[in-house]
Amino acid sequence: MRCPQKTLKPTRMIVILVTLISILHASPLYAIRDETNQGRWEKPCQNGPDAVVPGFLVNMGPTGARGILKARSFIVKFIFPNTPASNKLQIDDEVYGANGKAFSEHTFGRKVHGIEGPIMDMGLAIEESEGSDDGVLSLMVRRGGQEGEVKIQLEKLGRFGETLSENCPKIQTLRARAYDYLAKHPGGVDSQGRCVETLAFLSSDDPRVFAVGKRLAQAWNKPYDDKTWSWHLGFQGIALGEYTLLTGDKSALRTLQSTMDLLRNCQWKAPNIICYKLEDFIKKNIDVDQQTLQKHMDLYDGGFGHAPYTSVIVPRGGGGYGPMQWPTLLAIDAWQLGKLCGLRENHTGLDDAFKFVEHGTTVSGHVAYGGEFTLNNGPVDPDRWKTNTGNSYSHKSGLAYLSYMLSPDRPDSAQMMRLHLSNIAACYRDMPDGHADAMMGLTWGLAGVLASDDEALKKEVSRYYIAWFNMARCAGSDSYVILPGRDYADLAYYRENIRNYTTASVAFIYSFATPRLRIQGVGRRM
Repeated sequence: MRCPQKTLKPTRMIVILVTLISILHASPLYAIRDETNQGRWEKPCQNGPDAVVPGFLVNMGPTGARGILKARSFIVKFIFPNTPASNKLQIDDEVYGANGKAFSEHTFGRKVHGIEGPIMDMGLAIEESEGSDDGVLSLMVRRGGQEGEVKIQLEKLGRFGETLSENCPKIQTLRARAYDYLAKHPGGVDSQGRCVETLAFLSSDDPRVFAVGKRLAQAWNKPYDDKTWSWHLGFQGIALGEYTLLTGDKSALRTLQSTMDLLRNCQWKAPNIICYKLEDFIKKNIDVDQQTLQKHMDLYDGGFGHAPYTSVIVPRGGGGYGPMQWPTLLAIDAWQLGKLCGLRENHTGLDDAFKFVEHGTTVSGHVAYGGEFTLNNGPVDPDRWKTNTGNSYSHKSGLAYLSYMLSPDRPDSAQMMRLHLSNIAACYRDMPDGHADAMMGLTWGLAGVLASDDEALKKEVSRYYIAWFNMARCAGSDSYVILPGRDYADLAYYRENIRNYTTASVAFIYSFATPRLRIQGVGRRM
């Protein structure tokens, strides 16, 4: 790789420097929030095939290379052996463009979301090359002070269709490979991964693949105990509910009923919810009396925290941490699927959960993280909070859409579904910014879009995230790994086996091309 170096004249260099300084002072820089990725470029995970990688690096698609993300380039820091990039790229190569186009500036930061920049540009270049006659990806590389071109031979897989729910040849191939990879590398996932993996396999119309899904569901047919966190109950309930509805096998009904009962026990219940002490606010010089504080705490009624609520103040992670919309929406889905299986409840838990979610949903469709609509460093006017017109948290709107879709008998379901789709349309670039688990956010955000009948939104969001799927795809095109999100909320890389978890999530998204499940919109009544 050789090319002549261009030398700038001193006067021209001064002009360029002055221009750059002016630009830097004139506008805020959002391109790189933290150049060290909070130290994670050099912090490896502990499990699965990615444990050999020296840190949480950006997977550079099926090339086999991984690198550090800069404003307009990648710095290669690892190359898997026997992959297209091995013996082509070298450690510390700077890849700054592909297929003749230099990368644009990376945008994800504290105030700006999106994958525009090197991730988007390289992901689209991979799409272009895999759909070309020769399958060659031409990378623009700086090495040892020289610039040149490195050609990487990719597999000619073709292009994605107009949406990620179109059963195009590329999705057919990639989905089959993901199923095969997961079948050969079982386990290594927590309840979120277990849920989406089960749903993905159950959605297949291939009898052999479907049989794996049945075995996954049957292995989960064991009741949890009363100390189980809400998340695990919600995910189990969704998986077992879909399994029962699809197969007609009633053997899981006892466990599903137990799960529904345990969810009710986990739920926050007014009156006299206790999450804060009055003296905590007095220490902060916040003027509030006990009666007002209690009124606001009681608006947590119907929500779900991490762990079962015990009516006492407990450390972070327990019931006193506070209820959140995520596990509340998952509980709603589990309850509704249980009802479709013929199970019935004699309590108000489902209505209470919807009330909590709706307290935490603004007029623009933004879904709160937790209970900030009532208490956030002091009492908040919940009615005024709802008037906020900003758009964000598209991932939670995706999950909320599914909850209302599974609840056609609620009089406001159709209206709320439209509201949540409008929020997604306004801010879908923030989908991979899920709190503490970016993969969960992207998975359920996309699920809501792909389950909808909004074809225009499906096309828009799919076109945007095709680049992400191409970049997350590992060499061999049979497995996937999560991409760094330039944010604190990407801790999933360090949980269990990230390769299996991401591959299960992607397989679930690809399974929308052959939907068979209620949560995929099958049997929708509106």
